[in-house]
Amino acid sequence: MNESRAGADIATLDARWDALVFPRDYRNPHPLDRYHLVVIGAGPAGLIIAIAAAGLGARVALIERHAMGGDCLNVGCVPSKTLLAAASSGVDFSAAMQRVHGVRARIAINDSVQRYSEAGVHVFLGEAKFVDATHVQVTGAAGAALLQGKRVVIASGARAVLPAIPGLEALGVHTNETIFDLPALPARLAVLGGGPIGCELAQAFARLGSSVTLIEMQARVLANEDPDASALLEAALRSDGVALQLGRRVQSVSANGSVKTLLLDNGREIEAEAVLVAAGRSRNIEALNLEAAGVRSDPAQGILVDERLRSSNPRIYAAGDVCSKLQFTHSADAQARIVVRNALFLGRARHDRLVIPWCTYTKPEVARVGASRAELTQQRTAFDALRVEFAELDRGRTDASSDSAPDGFVEVLLEPASGQMLGATIVGRDAGEQIAPLVLLMTLKLTLAALGSLVLPYPTRSEYLRRLVDTWNRKRLTPRAAGLLRRWLHFTR
Repeated sequence: MNESRAGADIATLDARWDALVFPRDYRNPHPLDRYHLVVIGAGPAGLIIAIAAAGLGARVALIERHAMGGDCLNVGCVPSKTLLAAASSGVDFSAAMQRVHGVRARIAINDSVQRYSEAGVHVFLGEAKFVDATHVQVTGAAGAALLQGKRVVIASGARAVLPAIPGLEALGVHTNETIFDLPALPARLAVLGGGPIGCELAQAFARLGSSVTLIEMQARVLANEDPDASALLEAALRSDGVALQLGRRVQSVSANGSVKTLLLDNGREIEAEAVLVAAGRSRNIEALNLEAAGVRSDPAQGILVDERLRSSNPRIYAAGDVCSKLQFTHSADAQARIVVRNALFLGRARHDRLVIPWCTYTKPEVARVGASRAELTQQRTAFDALRVEFAELDRGRTDASSDSAPDGFVEVLLEPASGQMLGATIVGRDAGEQIAPLVLLMTLKLTLAALGSLVLPYPTRSEYLRRLVDTWNRKRLTPRAAGLLRRWLHFTR
């Protein structure tokens, strides 16, 4: 694709997106005397709270300082997963980036100022700051306003942060908030951080043609996941051309023209035209003047909440990345629904009982729900582990070829006596989809035995469920039970 044509198309797409999520000519509405809910932040949690509450008849004010949709739409899930898909389809960088910006612009209508205004939400664009426990001041180009709420919800999210490396901030590095605005593919890209974001984008840029080096201070990528899952992903990254520097720290950085040099703790120097930092996030709480509202917070944990998502001021709730241990869009979604019930209707719904899965969307994907082996071992919790290799399934054998081996495995961790699900890991090209039935089992507190009459299409990868059930049933067949069955069959022949 012609670079100038692609640039012009992206500019048009971005203008359309910007007009939806933060229209420059927008003027804030005249505020009501009092709202049922004042919601700070229009990311996934804030959006769901606002539109659900308004749909129930509540008077809702929604405040956003940057762009409706939050990280997920604008600089997170939507652009990153679109880039991953484009990188796997064989298109060039310009076409991939046009697809990224196009998908974002198309989805933006769902989170737009227009849609929420038409749904009855009073949208205020600008910075939010508590005046006291019930009043929030909004300031910005769209106009100033003082909003009063019977309840206030803090859903201000989180942002990428830079590690304390001398010279890093002045180097002109990228985070997920800027990497999708690159005008051209960097010949060499250095990625700091081997977590989900770092691994996903390292693989995507390598598949698009960059020479990528990923630097991770832990001994393996996805250090919080099962070691076997990490090993499979490391092999996949290397196969895609990503150079891995594991167990290494960046000591200092420097630049010479367009070339950036990273000095590692083993004395090795990594040169790159672009640097992506994916090494941590910080909650957006500094500008809110929380002290005026009597809301306690912590630099690491963000807003401190109880099981019902109430802050230290029971009139003020929080949801999403600003308070959640698990910073995922679907976690924010689930918490938002709890806040609506509790804040508007004096509900007693609890977020600490939610079963939250997650997935890293590399090739192969790595999905997990519940506890890991390491966590259960640390807690001294007994467990049985059952494992199925996708390659051992008949569908795995039919899909296998000399140049495309079947990928991954499923492992479930069970309470030994009951078979209650404690956790599960899936590695494979469709792990995020395949983990759904295991999440359902954990959510409903069912055991593998509940799947005893399950019938699945043959041959499919989902047959791993049938394999797990059969294996569990064999483990439950004790010598005594086997003897009783044999005696029964003997007497009934």
